[in-house]
Amino acid sequence: MSATIISTFNHATSYSNIGGGFFIFLAGMIGNILNIIVFTSLKTFRQTSAAFYMTSASFVNIFQLVVGLLSRILITGYNIDPTKTSSFICKARQFTLITTMLMAFSCMCLAAIDQYLSLTHPWRHLCTVKAASRFIIAIFVVWILHGITLFIYSDVISIEGTGQTTCGLLNTGFSIYYSRFLFPVLLGVLPLIIRVSFGILAFVTVQRLSKREVPVVRLERDKQLTTMVLVEVAVDVVLTLPYSIYNHWYSGSVTFNDSVSSAVNQFIIALTRVVFYGNFAVAFYIYYCVSSRFRKQLAYVLVQMHLRYWREKGNQTRNNQIVPESARIDELQ
Repeated sequence: MSATIISTFNHATSYSNIGGGFFIFLAGMIGNILNIIVFTSLKTFRQTSAAFYMTSASFVNIFQLVVGLLSRILITGYNIDPTKTSSFICKARQFTLITTMLMAFSCMCLAAIDQYLSLTHPWRHLCTVKAASRFIIAIFVVWILHGITLFIYSDVISIEGTGQTTCGLLNTGFSIYYSRFLFPVLLGVLPLIIRVSFGILAFVTVQRLSKREVPVVRLERDKQLTTMVLVEVAVDVVLTLPYSIYNHWYSGSVTFNDSVSSAVNQFIIALTRVVFYGNFAVAFYIYYCVSSRFRKQLAYVLVQMHLRYWREKGNQTRNNQIVPESARIDELQ
């Protein structure tokens, strides 16, 4: 009986890693690319600092999905793990994985903070694309410097008593920082607290502005961005907390003595990890569902701007091909 239960959970774990992982990966790649197209095509977004942070987050999310999730699918789903044999790949993956996570969550936090500050007069001067680009560069430099420690302390290590190797941390003190602060705090509760706090403040402020004489275009844009940011925060809370609570606060303090509980534990870890990667994949679908204005903007960008452009370019190419042929016939006559 226990063998059947173990086999069932092992299959469920494999399905979560492969099926769930590829679904999140493909959906995330499509969604982030569409976000970038919309945010960079429309003037209303190109001139808005909150949208600049969202665009930056979409670029970083793509790197995270490729480096983090796709490599995780290969490692856990297909047992293809070059980090166990190559010191450089081990170091590079840890560096890129954690650094892009921190960058992505920082962009999301900055978007929530910016959206609130843009609604308050004393701080509105900080909410420009120029200022946003400087903040992004500064925060990216900080996390790259932070990632150097990961590159230094990560390496291929031997697992005692098994004869196997794995990609792990060499320094005990840094390992404690990694497991007790980096993941549960910097990549867990802290970004959520910041985003929830400023998201709620922005929502309350924009409701007050709707009762005053504010230009309709600006008010509609602020309502749209505030709703998009706030709902994304709410969804990310659901996606992040299970992974943070189980992997970094619960499973590390519990000993799984039998094979069944160990198999269940592996399944829960795989499931919560895949759900956690949804943070880097769902933004576009949230924006599409909660904002009718975003849906119209998406249709306008894809159909009226890009599809029309490529049709006109195709017609122009065909016309250019026809003209020389006609000229050649006239010349022969």
